[in-house]
Amino acid sequence: MPALDRRSFLATGAILGLGAQKAVSAPSAGQGVTGLRVAMREAPIGIDDRRPALSWHMAGGTGARQTAYRILVASTAATLAQGRGDLWDSGRVESADCAGIAYSGRPLVSGQVCHWMVEVWNQAGTPARSAPATWEMGLLAPGDWTGDWLAVESATERDDRIAGAQWVGGPAPSPSEPRSFRLGFRSKAGDALLTIVGDGVMSVLMLDGEPLALPTRDPNAFGGAPATRLPLRLSAGNHSLTVEMAPTPGFFVKPFVSLAAQIRLEGAAEAERISGGWETRLGTVEEWAPAAPLEKQPVFPWPPAPARLLRRGFSLPGKVARARLHVAALGGYRIWLNGRRVNDDELQCEPANYTVRIPYRTYDVTALLRDGANAIGAMVGDGYYASYQAPNGRYAFGGAPRRVRMMLEIVRPDGQVEHVSTGPEWRHAEAPVQMSEIYAGEDQDLRLWPAGWDGPGFDEAGWDHGWKAPVPDAPCAAALADPVRVMGTLAPVTIRRLGPTRHIVDFGQNFAGRVRLQVKGAAGQEIVVRHAEILAANGEPDRRNLRAARAEDRYRLRGAGAAEILEPVFSYQGFRYAQVDGLPVLTADMVTGIRLSSAMAETGTFEIDAPDIQKLWLNTLWSQRSNFMGIPTDCPQRDERLGWTGDAQIFWDAASFNMDVGAFTRSYGRILREAQGANGAYPLWAPSPDGLGWGTDSATPGWSDAGVMLPYIAYLHSGDRTIVDENWAAMTAYVEGIAAANPDGLWSKGRGADLGDWLALDAKSPMDETTPKALIGTAMFARSAQQLAQMAAWTGRADEAARWRSLRARIAAAFAAAFVKPDGTVGNGSHCSYILALSLGLLPDGLQTKSGALLAGDIRRRGTLLSTGFLGTPLALDALAAAGEDRLAWDLLLRTGFPSWGYMVRKGATTIWERWNGDTGDVAMNSFNHYALGAVCGFLYRRVAGIEPIEPGFKRFRIAPLFDERVSRCRASVKTVRGPIEIGWRVASGAGTLDIVVPANSTAELRLSSGDRLFGPGVHRISF
Repeated sequence: MPALDRRSFLATGAILGLGAQKAVSAPSAGQGVTGLRVAMREAPIGIDDRRPALSWHMAGGTGARQTAYRILVASTAATLAQGRGDLWDSGRVESADCAGIAYSGRPLVSGQVCHWMVEVWNQAGTPARSAPATWEMGLLAPGDWTGDWLAVESATERDDRIAGAQWVGGPAPSPSEPRSFRLGFRSKAGDALLTIVGDGVMSVLMLDGEPLALPTRDPNAFGGAPATRLPLRLSAGNHSLTVEMAPTPGFFVKPFVSLAAQIRLEGAAEAERISGGWETRLGTVEEWAPAAPLEKQPVFPWPPAPARLLRRGFSLPGKVARARLHVAALGGYRIWLNGRRVNDDELQCEPANYTVRIPYRTYDVTALLRDGANAIGAMVGDGYYASYQAPNGRYAFGGAPRRVRMMLEIVRPDGQVEHVSTGPEWRHAEAPVQMSEIYAGEDQDLRLWPAGWDGPGFDEAGWDHGWKAPVPDAPCAAALADPVRVMGTLAPVTIRRLGPTRHIVDFGQNFAGRVRLQVKGAAGQEIVVRHAEILAANGEPDRRNLRAARAEDRYRLRGAGAAEILEPVFSYQGFRYAQVDGLPVLTADMVTGIRLSSAMAETGTFEIDAPDIQKLWLNTLWSQRSNFMGIPTDCPQRDERLGWTGDAQIFWDAASFNMDVGAFTRSYGRILREAQGANGAYPLWAPSPDGLGWGTDSATPGWSDAGVMLPYIAYLHSGDRTIVDENWAAMTAYVEGIAAANPDGLWSKGRGADLGDWLALDAKSPMDETTPKALIGTAMFARSAQQLAQMAAWTGRADEAARWRSLRARIAAAFAAAFVKPDGTVGNGSHCSYILALSLGLLPDGLQTKSGALLAGDIRRRGTLLSTGFLGTPLALDALAAAGEDRLAWDLLLRTGFPSWGYMVRKGATTIWERWNGDTGDVAMNSFNHYALGAVCGFLYRRVAGIEPIEPGFKRFRIAPLFDERVSRCRASVKTVRGPIEIGWRVASGAGTLDIVVPANSTAELRLSSGDRLFGPGVHRISF
């Protein structure tokens, strides 16, 4: 078969508009209006967008285009059925817009139910109407809430919290120079409990000269040891508690250590608690001196405590028209009403900067209420708020206690409204979930479940009355995206018995979620589930890369004779393998993998007859499923699971093809804005409880750029300008901050953590300068300015567009002067240097061919491999395509030797690895489920299949597939806001076909060397 790269197609006129081409269009289909969405979601309830954006898509056949629309929004279904919009009637609007249309009617109020529909007219003037749809407003003002914040703690936990623990500290120059602390106290003979935590590495912990158990922590852990609790047996008299601490080693060493402790002396009618009175010294030369309390007292990270059950019974005579339950929590929750579960969402309340905003959700509970006696029950555990979050520790966003606030709003048929809200009428008791943390997993004692506790008529004797918690400083705000849900299940592929009661379950797929067991056993029988991504050479689970994450669930059976369901409530893990201990028999029908992910529609498909590339795409999709968990995490398995901005920035292009990420981007965009520095810098990860991360005070190139990249990509895919408008001030502040510090256009000052081309192949340490970091920063600076200019132009900000285009031109000129030589050499000649310059259009006229040839030559010289890391890899194939090196791009895609995407596949990967050398990499940082290197899948959609949006919402998209004789067919589809786009090509023996489906209201642009060819809505087949 002759070579079939894109240039040869264009040169011989093989695609469109030339002699050998034939185009056939399918007949028209019926017209309609479907896909109505509000705030990028389907029929949402409990939103607080006062002017939510509306969208729809028009269905139709060949040539179908919207020329006008009319939106009706009514207060009742009956009013809408009469064709009236008493809340808003837009009137006929001559426009083809179908996404991001802001509601512009009467002001909406809390709890407002909005019934709406859309009428559109096509190019022939023919109207079509949608079916009715709804949305509901949430609680728009703090005063709309009723009820108290309830503390979720036992009485002893409350008293410990109120007594507190004072932080003291002092300088410690290096990890090899510890600082000493001592606390003298007097006690009677009896029991005591020590709770202690330090910011640093504790090497000595002694009571009266006798060593105590030190807090344990994996040496590769991301973050310090959590607070530890030690029971003490004290004699009467004086005692001395001694501690030695040194700074934690790592990339960034803080030359200061601190600690806090509380000693609870038991035995008296009321326990005595000791915290203050520490002395300190550095080394052995200094004299002991009083330790100064820290001026700003950090939160004390109390160790995990059992979850709590909360309940309230209430009477509700008569009929109910509508009932909604509003829930806000600082902790994880699950809720029941009359014994039936209210919420099918998981891992609520999802990650947020709880010091700025507490997200709440609203649930429709109308069908769960009864005429007469009712009861509402909730179990509240640590969740994201109280769990350890690396590197800051437990309670990273605020102090104990865990808290919950609920308001059940009941609307009667006559419009009367009643509330059942959290308050002193509620009762609470210890829950069967004895420990729950996101990283650690969960401990459950099923014997502790009280029968009927979540229904009416339960005997509450012995349950404590609820008490008020400190009111959080942050307001409640409605969640912007759909929640985490169970998105699928996996059956075991194999189960291997390794001992009398020990089994290894292989699910055949690395994923994020839980193990569900259905078992029978004796009361108190212990069953333990441990999670792992890989197996060691001896077939045992290899858990070294989990670092400090316990990743383990422990159960004590109730033993009632019936089958018992074992599954965590407040945690999840990333794994392929599960080791199950405690069962003599484990069969496939007893175990299920539960896949969790943020509930987003999967919008993209990709098929190709190159098996390694096909698996690359599928592995990337699985990594996205595993890491879009309320926020876009880096990994789902180890002691991290953070919203790293660099990973998100490079992946959003691919992510937006695979899934409908519009609302998810809005949600994460809000989290990014809340973590933004005063100089406009976005953080290294978000939510971030401690500034920009790692003690930095400026933006980090390639990471902080997420604040611009994510809205840009999301708008390009969704067409909803809300994502631009609500981020505009933050995005401009970000780029202005860089420009103010670097007026010459080179990002040479204030580069934050300056991570460079992270994990580049040639790096000995992950952040080595394999590519000049000022070059990387300047390229990122130029791209952000360009994206701002494009968004400004798209949204009608003409003056702003001109301003940012001018800045981008100035940056490009500075880049060329500093980093580009007349012979086309860029930077230090690294692959990343060339890739950034080529893909981002930063080369002076006439040098693209030279620089492209130098890049291609070095790739081939090194054995047809890339040496790039996180920032260079996602743009590598685009750079080669821009330089006319299509075949080399295919060589890299098809490569299966190390390093390559195909290498991961051939090594059995079912998700994307964090490192090129994941199979041999450093276990200290080696995730096997890390989507970053899967960013190449954006190229698969855009340039291999040929679906590339060039105007927001796919109003216009480009078809420019790259062909290679080693691949005979490819097909892809994307469900867009305008309807489905499908592209399929097939080549054989020098001929081929190209099938195109263009949705109504969209235009496809096929790129030709002799000019562009446009296709309107419809189904088209092109022979060549």
